[in-house]
Order: sequence, then structure tokens, then C-alpha cells
Amino acid sequence: MKKIIIIFAAAVFLFVLSIQQSAAGTYIDPQTGHDDYAAGNCIMVTTRAEADNNHVYTLNPDNTIMLNFYYSAYWSRNARCDELQFHVDHNTTGAVLINWLDSVARSWYDNIGSSHYKHQTVSTSRHEWFFVNEDGIHRIPDWLTALSWGLLINDRYSIPANHTTDFYDSVTIGAPLNFSEGQYADKIHDIWLEGDDDYSTLPERIEEEINLVKAQANVFNTCTFSWYSAYPGNPWRNLFDWTWMLHNPGCPLA
Repeated sequence: MKKIIIIFAAAVFLFVLSIQQSAAGTYIDPQTGHDDYAAGNCIMVTTRAEADNNHVYTLNPDNTIMLNFYYSAYWSRNARCDELQFHVDHNTTGAVLINWLDSVARSWYDNIGSSHYKHQTVSTSRHEWFFVNEDGIHRIPDWLTALSWGLLINDRYSIPANHTTDFYDSVTIGAPLNFSEGQYADKIHDIWLEGDDDYSTLPERIEEEINLVKAQANVFNTCTFSWYSAYPGNPWRNLFDWTWMLHNPGCPLA
């Protein structure tokens, strides 16, 4: 009986200890009060043994969050946990990390068609939006062309303003995208000029964007572009040529 009591007590002690260790291994999120304080996609922990693909060991969570912020600012993505762990382990300063991230980002433009930008879109501070393929970059001149090719403005990457000169000096600029060559060209044409309001054959997100722009700018029924609600830095206004609206019914070029 005494042996059973000792074993039971030991089990209870180990269970309580494991709970304490688990609690001690996490940081409390100051915003939520939960023990899931994260830098990007990585939960920060106080014990090295817990570091893995989803957790990063750190003794300075605020600095680790800043390291991830720099990845987001310069590479438009969160850092992986192994990347954060490397910088934590090597005491990488913010200045050193910024310089490295910046130099790598600039190098992508030299062969942009083989970078992670391939088959994505990028916009620049010169108010231009491009599609990237193996031949270089191709201007997306207007909203109808973007829809024809199935390209959504909220999916674009933004080239940092201080990279603008390097970007244009490095990339190969090809012919602009042609509306009629897009996979949805016939459907978009019918929506624009034939009054087709059946969007069931389009991807859901394209339908959502069409409905948003129609609600905010009524672009198929007026002659000039005007966004109804306030939208500082409105990308639809900044990135597109809207003169095609002059061909709408009742407009000067109809």
C-alpha cells in the first residue's frame, strides 16, 4: 500500500511539474492575455527545447517581433521560425538585418522572372502595375484587362518606394498585357458591354471585386471614374487608366 501511495504521489508531482514547465515556456500576449504571444506565425517560447517549425526560442520577445516586422516590410512576408531563430541565436541587430534584407530584395529585380515574383503582380510608386513572367514584366493598363487575366489588385506585391529606381533599371519591360488574350476576356466583355450579370463562371474573388468596384464607382454606367467612399491611396484610382469608360452606353465614345 505504501508503495502504491509513493507511486501515485510521484505521478501527481510529475504532472504538476509538466504543467508548470508548459506555462513557464510561453509568453503572455499583452493584447489578449493568452499564452500564445507570436512574432508573425511563430509562437515565442522561453525554453530552447520547445523551438521548432512553429515556435521560436527567445528571451526578448519585443525584439523578435521587430525582426519579423523587417521581413514583412522588405520581403512582404513573415519570417519563418528557423529564420527568426537564426537571428535570435546570432544576436542580429535591426540595422544588420535591414541591410541584408534590402540587398537581397534588390537582387531579385536582376532576374525577376525566376524570383518568387514570377506569375505574380507588382506595383510601383510610379503608379504602375505589372504582371511578371519569365520574359520580364508587363504593364496591366486598366481594370478590364486585369479582370480578363484573372488578376486581383489586392494580390499584388508593392515594390518599396526607395527601390523604384533599382527596379526600373534592372527589370526587362515587355509588351503590356492585351485584354483579348486573357482567359476571361469574352466574359468580361459581355459584363461590360452586353449587360451580363451572371458571374457564376468566374472565380468567386473576381466576382467580389467586380461587385465592390460597381458599388463604389458604377464603372459600367458612367463616363468617368469616381470612388464614392473615402479611400486614401486608392489603388484602383492610382494604378489604372479608366478612359475605357468613355465607351460605356451614353458616353462620348459609345
